[in-house]
Amino acid sequence: MAEKGRRGLLVLHSSPLIRKAILDLFDGDPGITVVGGCPHPAAAGSLPRKRPDVALVEYEQWQVVRGDVAYWSDTRVILYSRDNTPRSVVDCIRGGAAGFVHESCPPESIVKGLHDVLSGRSFWHLGTDEPERPPVAVRADTGRQWKLSGREEEILGLLLRRRSNEEIAHELCLTQQTVKNYASRVFHKVGVSGRKELFRMLRPCA
Repeated sequence: MAEKGRRGLLVLHSSPLIRKAILDLFDGDPGITVVGGCPHPAAAGSLPRKRPDVALVEYEQWQVVRGDVAYWSDTRVILYSRDNTPRSVVDCIRGGAAGFVHESCPPESIVKGLHDVLSGRSFWHLGTDEPERPPVAVRADTGRQWKLSGREEEILGLLLRRRSNEEIAHELCLTQQTVKNYASRVFHKVGVSGRKELFRMLRPCA
């Protein structure tokens, strides 16, 4: 149970080594009380009775967590993932997560990101590794389907990294007008009007 004035943290990950490493980051943190660490939300008796204020959850556990609305409704969830493709980031945040962190994210960024989320801000860190280009696929999302080409995936990834059109054009050896055209198609397929709405979508609800 979190002490008065401190916020409760739960780490949900199948690897005991990763669970311990993350929990150790917050050992002695004056603003955080670790309320538990467990391998799977369905494990009998694994979840603490006190609802955590924030949970760092393995990406593969996300669907199970989303299915237990009663337990997780008041918990801000940060997803910890080895998959940092842009589509995965957007799907997770749209699904209700308050943040996203790739496994290559440095420890100090995880600590800062968790405190950001507890302060009502969003946090997503795509990691130090460039995302692998996934196969082009159709994914259902809030009643619509969107299908991105390989180039559109690249553009979305750079937009999520807050690159300007000029920077994207330089990095991909394209003209700025070509980047604008690709970005417009990406925004249309994802279902947003532009950068501002994309970043608003990535903010957690208050």
